[in-house]
Amino acid sequence: MSSSDYYWSRHLIQGFGKMWFLIIPQEANSSGGGVSLLGSVVNEISGNLFPGGIGFKIVGRDFPEPNHLTKPQLLLKAIESQRQAMGIADDEQIVAEVKYPDLTVIFERSDLLKSGVGNFPSLPVSVSVDYSRMEKISIQFGANTRKLFIPTGYLSKLKNFVGGDDSKITTDVSIDKETIVHQILLTDRYSITFGSVSSFDSNFEAAINLANTFNAGRIAFDLEQTAKKQVTVSVDDGNEYLIALKDIDWDDL
Repeated sequence: MSSSDYYWSRHLIQGFGKMWFLIIPQEANSSGGGVSLLGSVVNEISGNLFPGGIGFKIVGRDFPEPNHLTKPQLLLKAIESQRQAMGIADDEQIVAEVKYPDLTVIFERSDLLKSGVGNFPSLPVSVSVDYSRMEKISIQFGANTRKLFIPTGYLSKLKNFVGGDDSKITTDVSIDKETIVHQILLTDRYSITFGSVSSFDSNFEAAINLANTFNAGRIAFDLEQTAKKQVTVSVDDGNEYLIALKDIDWDDL
């Protein structure tokens, strides 16, 4: 398993840091992920193993599996439950929110994790595209886009409060062997533009026309008709989606 099974890019954004962008976004109210990933412990998966020298070597960085490993929002709830003992005022907001009414993120080929054919980036329906033809991708986010995050100072306070012993928080998993989701990017309206180095063929055009028929009023593809090298899909289906996330290790707090 590799990071490209879940994510198509890990991209540095000013004001966010490096975010993992999901191939298939999760509905914000999803019981298995979404907003409830914030403050959760998730499985940290190592890069792929490949033969190298004696035995194997790891190629690729570790990455967070975007599903709960144990109780949702385990660390966030631990901070909340020990707020007074940790010296956190009752009116302090542990989860911070920043709104982005006009956010555009541009991705170059060097930002890709995905290669070959896969689901169209950050799209909640199934439409395939060949990432090897990608020239540039941009995402234009709508007015209700927001970042939710737990300032790492609160997570560090929790670690100090338990003396670095994660078993005082839970014995279900070893937090220091996994990773923590501490920042997420959410939106309820956005558009993705995929620029290709070559023209899209009639098979792709037929696929997006079919997707438009099945998802009318929710998702709309628009293929530029002159060179047919650029396609834009707009998502506005009434759902809020988790588009990207950021993690941090217990050892880094």
